[in-house]
Amino acid sequence: MIDVTWAFDVRGITTRRAERIRRRNEELWAASGRLGGSPTLFATPGYLRFLGTLMAGAGLVLLVAAYALWRLG
Repeated sequence: MIDVTWAFDVRGITTRRAERIRRRNEELWAASGRLGGSPTLFATPGYLRFLGTLMAGAGLVLLVAAYALWRLG
């Protein structure tokens, strides 16, 4: 049996992604001489989960629209 639990590990994925974004931003800011740290609004796990929720909702809307258009012929 194929282990696909990684596909449903949304919390772990967003946490790791947020950490990579934060580290990359810090390195970019340090390279440009700014030592105060980088803004991390777009690197927070909550923001990435919010985006994931929006994309899942948009996918469902598109699925319903495709089904409606298919039924209309």
